[in-house]
Amino acid sequence: MRKFFFSFFLSAITLTVISQPLSEEVMDFGTNPGNLSLFYYVPKNIKENAPMVVVLHGCGQGATAAAELTGWNKLADEYGFYVMYPQQHFPNNPQHCFNWFKNNEIERGKGECESIKQMVDYMLKKFKVDNKNIFITGMSAGAAMSVVMIATQPGMFKAAAIFAGGPYKPGSNIFSSSGSMVWGVNKTPEEWGDLVWRQNPAFKSKYPRVIIFHGTKDPVVNFRSANEIVEQWTYLHQADSVPTKTDSVYLGAPDVTRFAYNNKEKEEAVVFYKVKDLGHAIPVNPGECANEGGKTGIFATDKSFYSTFYTACEFGLVPDWRIQGPKEIIPGTNVKFSIPTVGIKKAYINTWKFPSDCKVVGDDNGTTLELIWGKTKGNVTLEEMAPNGCRYYHSIISVETKDN
Repeated sequence: MRKFFFSFFLSAITLTVISQPLSEEVMDFGTNPGNLSLFYYVPKNIKENAPMVVVLHGCGQGATAAAELTGWNKLADEYGFYVMYPQQHFPNNPQHCFNWFKNNEIERGKGECESIKQMVDYMLKKFKVDNKNIFITGMSAGAAMSVVMIATQPGMFKAAAIFAGGPYKPGSNIFSSSGSMVWGVNKTPEEWGDLVWRQNPAFKSKYPRVIIFHGTKDPVVNFRSANEIVEQWTYLHQADSVPTKTDSVYLGAPDVTRFAYNNKEKEEAVVFYKVKDLGHAIPVNPGECANEGGKTGIFATDKSFYSTFYTACEFGLVPDWRIQGPKEIIPGTNVKFSIPTVGIKKAYINTWKFPSDCKVVGDDNGTTLELIWGKTKGNVTLEEMAPNGCRYYHSIISVETKDN
């Protein structure tokens, strides 16, 4: 098998010194069977019982590179959460990749995945981390190991964001696993789900929510891998196998389509961001606005969509992002939509958008919208325009009509 398979997750990038320095390296967080290092970032004046995001680097990277590439520390300062950065060691993998393809590293209680679990336990003891709001994300090899973590420790994580990764255990050994990411592999949803179930046969709780980002022109990880992740985790969530909701040109980004897959409780269990013409990279949107960030380069492409920020939104770390309101409405009835007042700032111009046959009633103060709903289904959205020209978009509510 070609050497390419052992380096295909290469994500090295030239970086400047990060403005928010990480902790010193920690090695005594537990028995550490995977021989990994722990770094972390704690914002100043962080509140008690704060959430935490675990960020896994790609090949050729380390904790510092992952912090600079993603911008998670800046968001942690803004919204108040911890960030934890596991780091691979050269002796484990010369390409500095997490060994997501080695069975002795990805089985529950073993190797690298056990080391990462012990790191989370260490952070829970050392800081007042909210154990019900722990999230994990990664790019490439880090994405694949993020899937390993939610497969082996599903009760530890609330959600995961997977950037150009693959499903849990795509092959039975290092060669088949690596090859499957390049050429793609097809299993039934039941087969995919069984691989996860065997790690935790006694697990009866809700599996972590899964958010997937993948480019249609990824030359490194086959685009089919994203569909296989969808199949694996919709099956585990007992969710719809076809999208419940599709939003193209999502939040104004022309190349981004968001697919949502609902479970039986009508909750979004799996979300897939399909990014047109994106290679093996994360989508970024360089700029100075709060919802802009990232730098273009080999592994970061300007798609007018700052994926780290919207990952934080999906995790619920950005409190003013989601619009509250009904998703099923009887035509002709009064309905109200709103966002938390923390999201509204003075001198901002707020524009609500809704189907044309709806009628506005009451006063629109920017934070709420009251309508008499018309006869047609449609979307409700809110855009904020700041005095400096920055535009901020809130989540989209898709409303269905129903009979009396």
